[in-house]
Amino acid sequence: MKIGTWAKIVAIIVVCVLLDVALHLVTSEYSTMPENPSYSTVAKSLGVEVTASLWALLAFSGAAYVYFQFRRAIPGKGIEKGLRYGLAIALLWLFAMLEGVALFGNPLISEFVVGLSDAIPVLTLGILLGLLITESGETVAVQPLALREKLKAVAVFTGIFLVGRYAAYFAGVIQSGLQTSPCYTFIWTMLMGACIGVVWILLGNSGHVLSLRHRAARFGFLVFGVNWAAFLVFMPLLFSGYLVDVLSRIVLDVLLVTVGYYLTGRRLSPA
Repeated sequence: MKIGTWAKIVAIIVVCVLLDVALHLVTSEYSTMPENPSYSTVAKSLGVEVTASLWALLAFSGAAYVYFQFRRAIPGKGIEKGLRYGLAIALLWLFAMLEGVALFGNPLISEFVVGLSDAIPVLTLGILLGLLITESGETVAVQPLALREKLKAVAVFTGIFLVGRYAAYFAGVIQSGLQTSPCYTFIWTMLMGACIGVVWILLGNSGHVLSLRHRAARFGFLVFGVNWAAFLVFMPLLFSGYLVDVLSRIVLDVLLVTVGYYLTGRRLSPA
């Protein structure tokens, strides 16, 4: 890839980071920042604003990295690839934000608006990267799926995520709203699993050049894992006391999504 192209990629990342910062400033009245928070060492040293901006730079750089590693497996060409990818990551980040209603007792509308402030820029990132990179020979075959098969895939991811997360909730492996908001916790967990199933439909339904195990690992650890970690790391980066919980979530969820991909592949097209 030419130096000029890399410069454009960096420029796209910076523009999307600035858009993210601007949207958070515009929606500051919906901020979900806790009162009298215990800031991390990084936040105390650099300041809240600089730390949040650093997170945005890391998160969007991570999302861009995954796109370039995975783009040949995304169906379509150019902007279609970028739109699929940007929409998929936007959905992941938005639904991840909504867990804060159960975890911290934040209003749903606040979490939704703040989540959109991250989702819109990452969607923009995907579209701009799709427009920039239009290399020939990148179109991959798409396995056609009937509506019934798509619903089956969503059901598999939902079931795996629901069972795995509830096992962790009851075991106390990760923090949850099971005691304070049991109904919302169930609804969010179920919808988050369904969201991951939709992401699979957008990104993971390509040809079968690689083995099913290889595809499952790549989707779980690279596509989902890097973007999930990039989003969740905001909490321990800004606040103290969240590192172990966030690391546990990342490891657990990556494993659940990898298993979900594998079982979905076995159910729909054994390989």
